[in-house]
Amino acid sequence: MKNIYPYIVTFLLLFSSCSDFLEEEVYTQYDPEVFLQTEAGINAVIVATYFQSRPGYREAWFTFSEWPCDIMLERGGGYAAPAATFANFNWSVSNSFFRNVWRDSYVAIRNANSLLDEIDNVSALSADKVSVLKGEASFLRAYNYIFLHDFFGPVPLITTGELDLEPVKASQDAFSAFIEQELLSAANALPVSQELYGKATKGAALALLGRYYLNTKQWQKSADIYEQVMSLGAYSLFANVEGLFAIENEGNSEMIFVFPSVSSGTNSRQWWNYTPHAYPVGYNTGQVNYGAQFQLWRWFVNSFDVNDRRASEYDPPNGKFGWIIKKYVNKGGETVDLMNDPIVAGVEKLYPRPVKFIPDPNAIGQRHGNDMPILRYAEVLVGRAEALNELQGPNQESIDLLNIIRNRAEAPEYVLADFPSKEALRDQILVERGLEFHAEGQRRRDLIRHGTFISSALSRGKTNAQPHHVLYPIPQEEMDSNPSLEQNAGY
Repeated sequence: MKNIYPYIVTFLLLFSSCSDFLEEEVYTQYDPEVFLQTEAGINAVIVATYFQSRPGYREAWFTFSEWPCDIMLERGGGYAAPAATFANFNWSVSNSFFRNVWRDSYVAIRNANSLLDEIDNVSALSADKVSVLKGEASFLRAYNYIFLHDFFGPVPLITTGELDLEPVKASQDAFSAFIEQELLSAANALPVSQELYGKATKGAALALLGRYYLNTKQWQKSADIYEQVMSLGAYSLFANVEGLFAIENEGNSEMIFVFPSVSSGTNSRQWWNYTPHAYPVGYNTGQVNYGAQFQLWRWFVNSFDVNDRRASEYDPPNGKFGWIIKKYVNKGGETVDLMNDPIVAGVEKLYPRPVKFIPDPNAIGQRHGNDMPILRYAEVLVGRAEALNELQGPNQESIDLLNIIRNRAEAPEYVLADFPSKEALRDQILVERGLEFHAEGQRRRDLIRHGTFISSALSRGKTNAQPHHVLYPIPQEEMDSNPSLEQNAGY
């Protein structure tokens, strides 16, 4: 999985004349009935599906999922304007970011459909191999549909390569039933571990389903499926929280599913260029430092317990490799204190920096080889704790699960008696999720699930925030090309 290049299956519609418009012929660059009879062809399509499924982190993780929220901010560079659009709830149906995310996910879905349409006819592979490949394709198809659902709500469910020019949005019930069946089927077909790094596994399918159940408030199903992940015995928290995402610790026991990266790749989908966004102005590094700067609000950094190792400093000259740059000596020899130096109008790059994805020492220019974590065991523990609280109210198991996370970080443990109500523990779980998962693209869906996405925006002075903003609009290009699509309410 470290050397992935796309095999993109594209379709060309050619119309012979205006009079033949309703009887157009469909031409393709390959014949799936032939191409997918060979192991090389099948591998090309599954690799392409993994490759295409990797999200554009700047849009999906930060533009959509962090800037409209309460923990992170972006200032500077050519990216400042689009970031401000989302931070201020000013997006429009014509925003190209929506089109790009929609298009990329449906390309991945199309590739998965192509494989699933044909693989039962394959005789070149063993039945066991065919079963695993079907599990991987089903996992990736479900992953992309959940990805779209997070942003747009229920979308058209296209489950075959047969051309449909006017698909309609699925109902929420139909969408949920599809995701459940798809991921349970994938989990039954997939092994607990794969020989090739980055491949989908049984744990990945179950953990993704647990996340979907949680975000759709199916509490009992979420609690149960997360318990299944725990019972696999395949995962545990990585002991050194500060080094969790470091290059040298890739593939550790906490990572359930990642998209691997390489710094030597020539395509932006192969590498990770988050770190250049996190380096502050004048930071003393030989690596690329972007003008667009990803930052944490000071109040958030101050909210960590003083002993919490998740708030440890990143200061390599002094042997510190924590998750946050708080102070540094710039190239001019000046000390810059990102927690205390005054913030002046027009110079808003003096906030602390999240560097939990510790820079790749072998980065080539902007290209870092850090893996992109999608599902990790910490989310399983916190997710089950949340689901159990919603079912039972404050309970000892939820507290114990949260304390596994707290103990790893050397933060003070929670005590059950401190939470007199379901609401009190729910609020603290949201806090804990911010401490643990900041800068991982989870904040928006956490706030939406907890019912605070809009209210917290209004409290920050984002007066444009409206209830319908819990969903993004269906891209205008899709609406223009498909009269059967219904736009999300409010747009």
